[in-house]
Amino acid sequence: MEMPRIVSKTPGKLVVLGEYAVLHGAPAMVLAVNRYCHVAINPSKDDYCHLIARTYEDQAVKFEQGMTSGFEIVDTVLRFLPGPRTYSAVLDTSELFKNGIKIGLGSSAAALTAWVGAWLAFSGKDRVEADSKSLRTLIGLHRAIQGGAGSGVDIAASLCGGVTRFQLDGCAEPQTRAVALPKGVVFTGVFTGSAAATPDYLKHYQKWRAEAPYEAAMHQRTMTEIAANGIHTADTNDGEGFLKTIIEYGKSLEMLGSQIGAEIFNQDHCNVKKIADLLGISYKVSGAGGGDMGLAFSLDVGLLEEFKRQVNKDYSVLDLDIDTNGLTVEMVE
Repeated sequence: MEMPRIVSKTPGKLVVLGEYAVLHGAPAMVLAVNRYCHVAINPSKDDYCHLIARTYEDQAVKFEQGMTSGFEIVDTVLRFLPGPRTYSAVLDTSELFKNGIKIGLGSSAAALTAWVGAWLAFSGKDRVEADSKSLRTLIGLHRAIQGGAGSGVDIAASLCGGVTRFQLDGCAEPQTRAVALPKGVVFTGVFTGSAAATPDYLKHYQKWRAEAPYEAAMHQRTMTEIAANGIHTADTNDGEGFLKTIIEYGKSLEMLGSQIGAEIFNQDHCNVKKIADLLGISYKVSGAGGGDMGLAFSLDVGLLEEFKRQVNKDYSVLDLDIDTNGLTVEMVE
């Protein structure tokens, strides 16, 4: 009897609050959004493994079982979670690219989560659940790919879906719970058209922390307080307060950029922010900055529509919704 096809899907992410500070214990808020990574795995029809990695173009490889594919996510997972048979698979992150550029929706975290979910089901092992055990495993695998870096907030979004409060405790163990945007708050994403070099920004940040520990600790405290307050406003359904914390955290990121010598709010984000400020829209960088995505929030749907109209002249507005499912894995006969 032929084994059924395994398919999985994971959402991308947008960080709302807590960038940089989350690495050192601050709470973060992250949205899972409806741009997806898709994986499909079938048994191979010959004695080889076949893999198509789909981004803005297809890259196809064929290799013997036990050999590497050349794709780090796949090879890392199979090194730690080896499987029993050859396979034919597609790993598709094309929805997380635009014009051949990663748009900053956590493509590597989404790809890893989707691949692990599908691979374990294909191998007949335990299913990946949206629990602390699976989250720790996925974050560990993601850090192995990223040279030990990363908080795991993007993994949490892809695994759990929805809106998540994420925090690392003193032992760097992830703590998560579901939250929600305040009632009436609407949002949109803005892609600046350029990809951010996140590892370079993190290197600047860590270098600054080592060279200016007192200033770094003070700024960490400020960002932690703003992020915690923003999550509190969400918990208490305080829309106006929430919008204020978005602006405050954006300013703290802008200041952080000047301190570490890297433009977190680069010229593109500054241009978008000028439009937001004129319209009374709350806008901030989402993620490490320097390009990629920005997030705009409002309680006024009409104002947000006008913001999108103006921004779309020079940049790309992405009409995103919150994905509530996170990782899904299915067997298709």
